[in-house]
Amino acid sequence: MIKELKTLLQKYFGISSPKPTVVKKSTPVRAVLPHEKLNSFVEEIGKDMFGVRVRVEWGRCPYCEVVTQLLSLHANYFRCSQCHETTRQYVNGRIAYLPIDDRSALSNEPKA
Repeated sequence: MIKELKTLLQKYFGISSPKPTVVKKSTPVRAVLPHEKLNSFVEEIGKDMFGVRVRVEWGRCPYCEVVTQLLSLHANYFRCSQCHETTRQYVNGRIAYLPIDDRSALSNEPKA
C-alpha cells in the first residue's frame, strides 16, 4: 500500500524522493593579475618570433633606483626597461639585482 502511494506521488506530483537535493560547492575562480598576463604574453612572443625564452620581472634597478620591468634573455641577467643597463639577479633569502662589473660574463647567445 505504501509503495503504491509513493508511486502515485511520484507520478502526479513529480516527487522523486523525500531526500533533499544535494547542492555542489562552487569552485572559486582564480583571478589573473595584469602583470601575469603581460609576462605570459611577452614569453609567447619571444618563443614564437625569436625562439628565445624571455622573462619579465619587476624589481629595483641598481643604476636608476626605479622599480621597473626587467627583461631577461640570458639566465639570471636582466636589462632595465628604463635605463637599459644590464644587471645580475642575486637570490639569497630575497631577490636583489646587482650591477655587472664584468661585461664578458654575457655571451652573444641566449642561454635561457
